[in-house]
Amino acid sequence: MKKYIYIPLVFLVFILNGCNGGRELYTLPAPEIRLEDQDGIYTLKVGNTLTLAPQVRYAQDAVYAWTMDGNMVSTKTVYVFNADYPGTYYLTFKVIRQDITVSKDIRINVERSAVPAIFLAVPENGFSILPYSTLTLRPIVDNAQNAIYTWKVNDVEVSRDSIYLFSTPQTGLFNLFFSARTTEGCDEIRFLITVSEQTDDENGHDPPEVPSGKYFRPVQENSRADWAAIHDYLPAPGQFINESGTGGFAGENTQQTAIFYSENRLKNNLFVSLGAFGGYIVAAFDHSIVNDGGYNLQIEGNAHENSSEPGIVWVMQDSNGNGLPDDGWFELKGSEDNAGTVRRNYSVTYFKPRQSGSPVHWIDNKGITGKVDYLGAYHDQETYYPLWIDTEYYTLTGTCLEPRNYMSETGSWISPSYDWGYADNGPQGLFRLSDAVTPEGYPMELEFIDFVKIQTGVNSKSGWLGEISTEITVIRDYNLVK
Repeated sequence: MKKYIYIPLVFLVFILNGCNGGRELYTLPAPEIRLEDQDGIYTLKVGNTLTLAPQVRYAQDAVYAWTMDGNMVSTKTVYVFNADYPGTYYLTFKVIRQDITVSKDIRINVERSAVPAIFLAVPENGFSILPYSTLTLRPIVDNAQNAIYTWKVNDVEVSRDSIYLFSTPQTGLFNLFFSARTTEGCDEIRFLITVSEQTDDENGHDPPEVPSGKYFRPVQENSRADWAAIHDYLPAPGQFINESGTGGFAGENTQQTAIFYSENRLKNNLFVSLGAFGGYIVAAFDHSIVNDGGYNLQIEGNAHENSSEPGIVWVMQDSNGNGLPDDGWFELKGSEDNAGTVRRNYSVTYFKPRQSGSPVHWIDNKGITGKVDYLGAYHDQETYYPLWIDTEYYTLTGTCLEPRNYMSETGSWISPSYDWGYADNGPQGLFRLSDAVTPEGYPMELEFIDFVKIQTGVNSKSGWLGEISTEITVIRDYNLVK
């Protein structure tokens, strides 16, 4: 941002009076100001400079003043504007004679650099596939208008499409190269593909073991109904993440400080946002919560009429007795299980933006892409990508519900509630441990549980309102208050 030079108006008046000794010299027309673009509107990219050199007629004995936002920034005839940050800037150039002042207004639109940016989730050691199998490479490319794409395998060009299907009968190590080029610039990525008869199945998930039931912790006199500790807080990107206003963040940039943030928010009855799809929070209790067949959990959010942002609830028993949530999670089913619209093992990968004030791009495990919009008019923190995640991307997996949000005839966004079984969905907020199901959706008998996870269960957004994100304010053992 520019530094302002403050020049007292008294100084300018002194200069003017000194120019003619108080004599009436001005029989000339009023000064005329001409700019290279006479409309006074300029557009440039971040990082560039703009030299403004107005041509001025009838300016004998005049002085000059450049002002921005009411502050003097220069008294020279030429002004150099540095486009350090995106935005709209308003300048006024004044020609000041003793008898008259003439001004010209200038607007400068500073746009973000439009250099292409490639986002592709590449494993740390590259991809591994079997011979004859096909690997679909579907990078997301931001600022890709009129881009030219190039794919190379072992330095040999193989395609100019945006998507590449890699397949070979040969085993070995293959070097992949992909670039996207526009008139603004170029971005590229290089990675490895290992073709082998044996590969590790990174997507394989072992089903959770049947809970042991060994380490039941009965309620004590000093037991609390509310959660006792937050073990994990990993939101998806969202408009409240990193935000210091309504979101209440204070620059948390480590996992531990993020957990501490979530604990303080819940202790003070303030919401904790889980961000877009898949974001979650994990809470523990100082005792085991018993399954008595009725409602056992109370989880509240900030939902109100036509504003449901449903969260999936998961529960875990401390089967190994180590006090950590490292056993198997079981989902508590809801009304949508009966409707057949639930997608389990749904994954979304979120990519860290290259520039501040940018949307967060994502791709799901179906190959569908999208983005968490940046809503700078309402939440103008630098990024919605959690500051404590230092990787270029991360993936969240869970159960996804079919979204219900829509725009009404009056232009309002409506998000009707689901019938039952979801957090931040309505006023009830009560859950039964007897609704626990296996990953395949079959009933699971749980005598008690020790941990609870709540996870945003919809991948959708509502126009200017932004992404649907579950918010949580209360996590409680309902057995102790009913």
